[in-house]
Amino acid sequence: MNLSILLDHSPTSDPNRHLVRALLRIEGTVPEGDNRIPLNLSVVLDRSGSMAGPKLHYAAEAAKQLLSHVYPDDITSVVTFESEVQVVAVAAPRKTQTTLSHLISLIGPGGMTNLSGGWLQGRTEVERNKAEEQSNRIILMTDGLANNGIVDPDQLAQLFSEARGQGVMTSTIGFGRDFDERLLETLADAGGGNTHYIEHPDQAPAVFKSELAELLTLSAQNLTAELRLEPGVELAAVHHSYPREDDNGTLRLRLGDLYASEPKEILISLGAVASGDAETPLASLEIRGDVLTDEGGVEERTISLPIAFSPAEGPVVHPEIRRTLVFLEAAAARKEALEDERSGRNELGATKLRESARQVRYIADDDEGREEVSDLMRMADHLEERTFSLPDAKYMSARSYGASRGKMSRKEILSR
Repeated sequence: MNLSILLDHSPTSDPNRHLVRALLRIEGTVPEGDNRIPLNLSVVLDRSGSMAGPKLHYAAEAAKQLLSHVYPDDITSVVTFESEVQVVAVAAPRKTQTTLSHLISLIGPGGMTNLSGGWLQGRTEVERNKAEEQSNRIILMTDGLANNGIVDPDQLAQLFSEARGQGVMTSTIGFGRDFDERLLETLADAGGGNTHYIEHPDQAPAVFKSELAELLTLSAQNLTAELRLEPGVELAAVHHSYPREDDNGTLRLRLGDLYASEPKEILISLGAVASGDAETPLASLEIRGDVLTDEGGVEERTISLPIAFSPAEGPVVHPEIRRTLVFLEAAAARKEALEDERSGRNELGATKLRESARQVRYIADDDEGREEVSDLMRMADHLEERTFSLPDAKYMSARSYGASRGKMSRKEILSR
């Protein structure tokens, strides 16, 4: 686990007061040789009536592809749910599940959506073989609202959080136009996993492949960042949107798992009074996580990093920080525009998206920036023209969520 930090800073209207931005990057490595952490994975698929047709077909095919790429000794299971819950494959080493692909092909549509029952059975399957030195994960996919079993969002989130506390993480996948994206985001946060959106059935294999690719490059689990400010320093903003807790002056961010395929980033803005040539301490940052070792074990590690700057350097503008900031602000603009649309303030939401597009165009004049601008402008048009649809809302929510967690690679799957 490697840490690096970039800083830029400039004086405000008060020449002794400075705005300092710090971009922390945490990079992981995969254990060498055959010491990859084993998987203990349960795939939980919604087969309610609304999944009939291409959605269920593509979901089943994606599940088969995912399970064909795990290692022979990895533990896998498959659970389906509608009104009732069915265990398609009991948790066992993948090499022993010789008929699994055929069994998945036989999955057909049923009745209502007992999301809680399906997830609880998936948790049971994972817990049959749970161990500390492995990745214990549930992948939950649904296309609808929880309308059977436990349906209260707070109760569901509490269950997912309790499982995370016991070492079982959950990722969620929303399929189509009818699922509750805010619920699935909340459950993924509570469960310590990822959340994905599948707009079109043929995107399912890429989403499952993305989730597996991360699991196979797992570097550290249960990553947290704790920020403690020096006296007189103000926290102006945490620009990434990780689950957070404030504990007697210590800000704690839950970063989830760290993968070698995707570093974690945290961008913060601080306000400080400083003058003269002396270096000014701003804060201390402590990163904790259960790191996978080259010997195949798991070791708890803590890395501390001081944050300080020198006013004598004069204003410092770091292009990478400004670029990261403008994309995070675009994610925030999407989230605000969604809330505006839900409140009937379409024009206000469109204005925010257009202003964000203007900022992106100024900072990032390349292919990625142009795609971002085009997407923001297209969504602004939909808001103004009152053609903004349910798929638009889910798409924009997914882009906002992914970018706010630093998962920019998700755009390759999501982009229209």
